[in-house]
Parts: sequence; C-alpha cells; structure tokens
Amino acid sequence: MTHTYGVVLRVGRLGPRVMHHLLRRLPAGVPVTVLRAPGHPLDIPDERCRVLEGDAVDAAGLATLARDMAVPALLLCGDDGLIALPDRRPSAPTGVGVVRLLPVIGPLYRLDRADRLDRPEHYFGPVLLPVDALPACVGDAPVPLDRWTGHHVVLRAVAAGLPVANLPAGGLVLPSLAQASGADQHRGRMRARDLLALAGDAQADAFAVLDRTSGDGPDHGEERTRAAKRAIDAALSRLTNRLAATLAPFIPPDQRARPLPPQGRLGILKLDSIGDSVLLTSFLRPLRPWFGGEIGLMASARVRDLVTRDPRIDRTLLVPVRLPWLAPDEATAWLEATIDQAVAFLEGVDATIIPRLMPDYYLANHIAVLAGVPRRYGLTSPRMPDLTRFNAAFTAMMTDVVTIPAPCHEVEVMGALMRAVSGGGAAPTSSEPRCDIHLDEVDRATAWTTVPPVAGRTLVALGLGASTGRRRWPVDQVVTAARTLAGRHDLTFALLGGTDVAGDAAAVAQALGSRAHNLAGRLDLRKSAAVLERAALYIGNDSGLMHMAAAVAVPVVEISCHPLTAPDNHENAPHRFGPVGVPHRIVRPTAPADPACALGCVSRHTAHCITGVSPTEVVAAAETLLASATLSATRSGSLVE
Repeated sequence: MTHTYGVVLRVGRLGPRVMHHLLRRLPAGVPVTVLRAPGHPLDIPDERCRVLEGDAVDAAGLATLARDMAVPALLLCGDDGLIALPDRRPSAPTGVGVVRLLPVIGPLYRLDRADRLDRPEHYFGPVLLPVDALPACVGDAPVPLDRWTGHHVVLRAVAAGLPVANLPAGGLVLPSLAQASGADQHRGRMRARDLLALAGDAQADAFAVLDRTSGDGPDHGEERTRAAKRAIDAALSRLTNRLAATLAPFIPPDQRARPLPPQGRLGILKLDSIGDSVLLTSFLRPLRPWFGGEIGLMASARVRDLVTRDPRIDRTLLVPVRLPWLAPDEATAWLEATIDQAVAFLEGVDATIIPRLMPDYYLANHIAVLAGVPRRYGLTSPRMPDLTRFNAAFTAMMTDVVTIPAPCHEVEVMGALMRAVSGGGAAPTSSEPRCDIHLDEVDRATAWTTVPPVAGRTLVALGLGASTGRRRWPVDQVVTAARTLAGRHDLTFALLGGTDVAGDAAAVAQALGSRAHNLAGRLDLRKSAAVLERAALYIGNDSGLMHMAAAVAVPVVEISCHPLTAPDNHENAPHRFGPVGVPHRIVRPTAPADPACALGCVSRHTAHCITGVSPTEVVAAAETLLASATLSATRSGSLVE
C-alpha cells in the first residue's frame, strides 16, 4: 500500500502517555517515524512506529526516511515539538492534504529580565519538505534536530527559490504541499540574501555571548549554561519575529463556528484561576436552559468549592493546575500526569468548549485533540496581541472558532460564545449579563457565625491577595486607607485572602484592632463568598475575590494596576475583566511607573504601577459607594447589620 503522507516526530520531552494518545489520533496505516535523542528514556510501544536514534540528519537520511515510508513529503519537528495531525487522508498522491499542527508544548514564556514580565517567544517548528527538494532545503551537511532546524531549512528553501508562506499554526510550510486556498494567498517574499542576513545576525548575537561565557575565567557551571541558553533563545526570538512579520500569512481552513445541537454530551475545559471560573457562570446561566444534554466541566482543583455544587454542571473532573507554561519540563510533566484521566473524562463527548480568550497556557487544546473530541470550540481575536503573536498554533487545533473583533468585557465574550454555540437560540436569563455563585443555608449560617453582626456597624470586605505581585496594592497603603475609613465611619472589616497573604492580613488586623476579622487562609471559597454576600462593600485588588464579590451582588472598589493610558486589550484591563453587574468604582494609576509599562504593567512578582494608586483615591471611591448603599438601605427600610 502506498501512503500519501507520513509523520516524523522528533521526541524531546514527550512522555509515553502523551505519545500513546497522540498515536491513537493518527489514522491507521499512516507511517510514523520517531527520531529519538540518544539516551532518551521514552519507549514507543506502537508497532507502526519506526524508532531512529540520533541528533542530526542530512538530505540523504531524510530521503531514506521518505522512501521507507513511501511518502512524498516529511514533517520535521523541533525538540520542543510541533506534531502534525492530518485532518483527512488526501485523495491525490501528489500532496499531503490539510495538515493541522498540534504544538506539544506550544509557544512558551521565557524570562526576559529578572525584573520584567516574561516575554512570549515563538519559534518556527515544523517544515514540510517535498522529497525532491531535500538537497536544496537541507544540503549535504548533517543538520542538528533541534529548534534551529526549522530556521535552517526555511532559509535554505528561500535561498533555493522555493516559495514559503507563514502558517499561523506555528511553523512554515511549503505552499505547494498546502491546501490550495492557502497556497494562493501568500504575497511578496523577502529576498533570500535578506533572510540569510537576519539569520546571520541572530547566530552572531548568540555565539558572541557563548564566546564571552566560555573564556578563560572561572567556570560558573549551570549559570553560564543558562546565560548561553537565554542568549540563543533571544536571538532565535528576534529572528522569528522578523521573519513572521515579513512573510505573508497562510490562510487556514474554514473554522467558522457552527451551532451545536441542544442535546448530546458537552465538555467544558476551564482550567483557569478563581476569577475566570466565576466569570464562566455568565456562560453557564444561558447554556443550561438551552442545552438539554450532559454538561461536564474539567477545572482546576483550586475551584472545587465553586463548581462541584453548581446545579448546572452534571459531572466534573478536577485536576491540579499550576500554570504549566512556566517551564517546558513542567508543562510536559503536567500533561503527562493529566492526559489519561482527561481522555477518559472526555470519552464519548460530542464537543468541547474552551471559553478562554487568552493564550492556552493550560494546554486545554492539546487535551481536546488528544482525546479525539470531534468538535472543538474556542475563541480568538485579531485585537489581542498575545493571540495573534504566538497563540495561533492553539487556535489551529480548533474546529469551530468564535472571533471577537474588538476588546470587550469577558461576560460579553461569553455572550458571543453562547450565541455561536446555540446559533442564537439561547435566550438570555436576564437583561443584564452577570455572574453568580450558588450558596446554601449552611454557607450563610457559617458566615454569620464567623463574622457576628454588630448593631450599627457596616461590614466592609477587604481583599488582600491577587494572582501576581503587580496586582497587589502594598499593605501599608491598605492600612492607611482602612484606618481612614474606620476613623470616619462605623465599620467592621472582614480581611479575606489565602494563606499567601497571612502576613499582610496580620498587619492590617493589628492596625484596625477590634474592628477587624482576620479570615485570611481560614475559609474555603464558598464560605468566603457567604461572608462577601453580607458585606455592604468590597475593596481590593483585581482578583478572584473581586469577581466573587460582584457575583454575590456586592458593590466593588477595584484597585487596578493597569494605567489609565494603557490599552484595553491587556489581560489587566478593567475594560475586559472589571467587576460586572454591580455598582463599582475602579481606581487606577494615572500613568505607568516607567516607559516599559506603556501597554500594561510588566512586573510579575512585585507591586509596580499599582503603587501609583493613593489611599485618598481609594477612600473617596469607597465613600461614594457606601453613601449609595446607605441611601438604598434607608429607602428599603433594611439595615446592613
């Protein structure tokens, strides 16, 4: 039997479980060759796989692979790996059909500077090579099978006069082997000598640093190795960005979202943090009345208290999640540990929905593809730099893509997703989009016991934590604002947050004395939500607690790290992730702390731009909302406590 395509996998960090599910997704009869680094512990049990060991390959070696596999083209993959999952077997023997690229790890964040936000970098991964073009693309010298391979082969292809188009799925493909609708779209190419000059610059930068770190001085060991690696990564990133900006885009197959039937089995993959899980309820509210089938949710174990007792969810799978994109080894280890139970959870599911308009740090798309789910809904936007710059590979794995044309609030994004999924058939549950949390009487009784009411005193909740240091208002400023409010109004404060803010909570509690209830680290999410429900006001950072407060209908003062002059398409922008459905005030720095933060605060571990928010501004915003709450309570004849 003659096969019209094959797959060559360069195995770097892939484990046996991921490989097992990957190979199950490749159609029977498709030949697979695995190029394994010498000494790599991975064992490939699949009898279809031919395993070759080595770190380099030349044109003759690739031609031998092609002849043995009876294919007209090969797919080379970098060490961090992009692998190909064909959409269908091609009918003609002269092409490879539509190839959808699945990033095993995908674009990863690399540390740019110790005091700066990690910068996204993307690399050219696979290159489809027609066998007759191998000598021109690869040459006679062995080529290292690492992330340089893609650059090297592409540059040689351009130098040989072969047309190259930029494929948003994360790599470059020779258009003559691509889908016709995409092959005709590339327009204009840089001359080969210009591309080669860019490559020379990148290599010169990298090896100059290597030379400096390998001189006659003392051997700094691991630190020297890390410095050299950062230099090579940075040089590759610059080359990749410049190439990607120059080459015209390849137009992928039609991925417009089509409505789902209102029955069957649905899987929602939402592996995000607390706040994002609360915002998901704005999608569940209209979904459940419309969808008559089973709704399963795969979520982070951190949000167990919020999702396991939600009546709109029929079954859940909770997994430990700790931002696996922080390091390639951590990412592959997490996927390896999770994939078996995730695939079992998604068995028989008709469609998955990944309601995330952000880069796929949590590898949810990988899970959906490896589980073989036939319909995979997702979101993208041309106005989100992170998505257009390095998340296209994840988008390419979706079968149904909902495009959000402009930055808008997350609940509006959820509304657009719901309209696409239902074909407009899901009626909104209320005239104003909002979120909710289902609490019971046990939760509420615990809240009353934890924070006993004091006649005449108004309860204010202070949220002290946040997912990143840049979102945390300094504790000394929290103390100043809280003491000012306590001096002007008869208030009781509930200090909320996790164990990570125990020290800050203790400092605030000491400053407020008997007026403070220090609950940091003492309550689960549902009990925290019940305490929030009793408060007249929430004051705190952009965090899960802020979204929980809004979900239980409490007015919110958000202290944001996002400068007023920064754009609305950033992940810190209140325009996208501010409080919704309740009266609120958002206090933001008027200007970035330094020019590097013009698009959004770049600090990760420490407060930076947010230090520009003064206690006076927060007190003024709080007093405005407290006055409104008091007026509403007076008119309704109710008391806060």
